[in-house]
Amino acid sequence: MKKFSLLLITVLVLFSCQNNKNYKITGTVTDPAYEGKNVYVQEMTGREMVPVDTAVITKGTFTFEGPADSTVLRFIALDETVNPKKPARVLAILEPGKITVKFDSTVTVSGSPLNDAYNTFRKDQENTANEIRALSQQYQEASTAGTMTDSLDAVLTEQYEKLSGDRTNKTADFIKANITNPLGKFLFTTSAEMFEPETQREILALTDEAYKSQESIQRIVKRLENAEKVAIGQKFVDFTMKDPKGNDVSLSDYAGKGKIVLVDFWAAWCGPCREEMPNVVAAYKNYKSKGFEVVGVSLDKDKEKWLGGIKDLNMTWPQMSELKFWDTPVVELYAFRGIPHTVLLDKDGTIIAKDLRGAELHNKLNELLGK
Repeated sequence: MKKFSLLLITVLVLFSCQNNKNYKITGTVTDPAYEGKNVYVQEMTGREMVPVDTAVITKGTFTFEGPADSTVLRFIALDETVNPKKPARVLAILEPGKITVKFDSTVTVSGSPLNDAYNTFRKDQENTANEIRALSQQYQEASTAGTMTDSLDAVLTEQYEKLSGDRTNKTADFIKANITNPLGKFLFTTSAEMFEPETQREILALTDEAYKSQESIQRIVKRLENAEKVAIGQKFVDFTMKDPKGNDVSLSDYAGKGKIVLVDFWAAWCGPCREEMPNVVAAYKNYKSKGFEVVGVSLDKDKEKWLGGIKDLNMTWPQMSELKFWDTPVVELYAFRGIPHTVLLDKDGTIIAKDLRGAELHNKLNELLGK
């Protein structure tokens, strides 16, 4: 009898352990428009979402069950035909345990350790995003009403930069803490560009070789290698494009020739570029005779608009473009993701500063060339 009891207990324990390797998703949907509609478990394959399981929403609820031998990242998505402009989808980690998904005014996934951790992280990020939006609105309202002062501008800018920095740091910390699981790897793959190169390298150092070998991660690695080649203190990397008349022109035609050169990556369609351009025009006017040159590198794709932008913005310095928009190879060569982006070269063609704006550009030129 004792042997039978021991055997029975052993079987029950083994059965329990097997059950612990399963997941069960219990979901609720408050919007009655989804009643009777399908809900899907989707796997991201490249840029596509591929359904791997389907359930029907009945009385506002649905369930999914399955084995969880390993932790995998999936998405829970409601029928897109109900609201095509704003499809309801949420990231979920399939791991052993009971997982709760709620589609309400907000969408949450909770119940298992990794889903709970991600849910807490998402809420914190959303709160910070709301604070940033409120600051931006305050800034815009003050500017529109004409009540913006230098002191208010400085205060709002400082608060904005602090919030943005905190959001970036918290994201990096969360990724580092989870980089060995699918969630951390997914978040780094999709948000690597928000981090400075050094932070990207720190995170990559924590990953395995299989992850690093993925095509998307290899692009990040290549960009980091390119960033090192165009870091401050390095010589400029040459490239050749077409000038407005269709002739070949290279950066080396101007850089390293004894002048201070500002390489200005811009586009006629870029609002911030157009806002900053009068400052560059003023700098060119003030310092051209003292050995200052500007080389415009456009990411336009329409030649007429490119030429129109040059004329409208009074850009009288050399220009070049491949008219390939963001597919221009120089984007990867100089490892930037936004414009305007500027690179300042000394007389020998060494990179001495990047992204100088407004008074910063004038102060630097005054330091190098005098008033």
